[in-house]
Amino acid sequence: MDFADSDTDLAFRHEVGRWLDGALADVPDQEELTQDEREHWSRVWQDRLCAGNWAGLSWPTAHGGRGMDALAQAVFNEEAAVRGAPYPLNGVGMMLAGPTIIAHGTDAQQARHLPGILRGDEYWCQGFSEPGSGSDLASLTTAAIRVDGGWRINGAKIWTSNAHNASKCLLLARTDAAAPKHEGITYFLAPMDGFTVRSLVMINGDTEFNEMFLDDVFVADDDVLGGVGNGWTVALTTLAFERGSMALNLWVWARQAVDRLIDVAVERGVADDSAFVDAVGALQCDAEAVRIGSMRMLGESRAGGVPGPETSALKSLWARVVQNANRLAVQLDEAGGVLVDGDGAAARMRRYLRARAHTIEGGTEEVQKSILAERVLRLPRSR
Repeated sequence: MDFADSDTDLAFRHEVGRWLDGALADVPDQEELTQDEREHWSRVWQDRLCAGNWAGLSWPTAHGGRGMDALAQAVFNEEAAVRGAPYPLNGVGMMLAGPTIIAHGTDAQQARHLPGILRGDEYWCQGFSEPGSGSDLASLTTAAIRVDGGWRINGAKIWTSNAHNASKCLLLARTDAAAPKHEGITYFLAPMDGFTVRSLVMINGDTEFNEMFLDDVFVADDDVLGGVGNGWTVALTTLAFERGSMALNLWVWARQAVDRLIDVAVERGVADDSAFVDAVGALQCDAEAVRIGSMRMLGESRAGGVPGPETSALKSLWARVVQNANRLAVQLDEAGGVLVDGDGAAARMRRYLRARAHTIEGGTEEVQKSILAERVLRLPRSR
């Protein structure tokens, strides 16, 4: 495995860097903003990506993209993360909805949705998780009943990022209650007319996640993606795109958390403490392991392979690095940061509280460990 950029990859990285440096010149530090301000800049950033033809790097040229591979998209995301760029407000549309529609959509569905995503006119959210299902996606109970011309859907979804801004939803619902749980699911490209969206207040005060309620919401037959009862297969496609697009972001975010910790230690005069040096060294090694694992996964994808369950190890390791780095940063503040005002202590506390969600979102830590135990180590199922 060669972890260095090829000449072509390096040239593209430089092209990306030049554009990002110009496009980010007037963008403030996102760490210093309120949630409303961050959301504003996420929308501005989305518009700039669309205008600069960076919104569909890995989409085929026939659909308005650049026809590049997943590594190119990951490199762009990595360079943007290194520079602290806002997260685009339509990340779900660009990196999940669009590629999934390209892979499974009809010509009519592609014509209806893809141009709007590239223009930034059509914002998407992902309606997978449910209140009673945890991370067992196949146990979902949102029910779709066939009616004339389409489906009536009832149920609830939770932890839906950006639902309060979205007009469309990648929605999973059960269309055959009698079928085995993986076979009775259908994937819908659902307009959000009739959805009730309620923000969830997190422990740090932000409301980026939402719960959604569907009460007799109508979705037309034309909005079924990949065929009735084939939702599980289509959902796995979406999840694969999610892993690939975020691969290099993870190590950048891990390293940034460690770097911020070092900055706090320098401010507090404890950067030379032997116990602190040992702790930071361990965190840096883990962050580097996330980088190497991400490159390995992308290299496997580029060679035509499919990333396997070992990707759960990357997610788990990344979450642990970020949580531990933020915890140590807060501990370096007097009274654990609770009584400190100024010098960035409030921002450190917000990051620490937000990081608690990393072992829940995107698959809980318990589920990641079960995947590794059963599918990598071949241990017997525990449930």
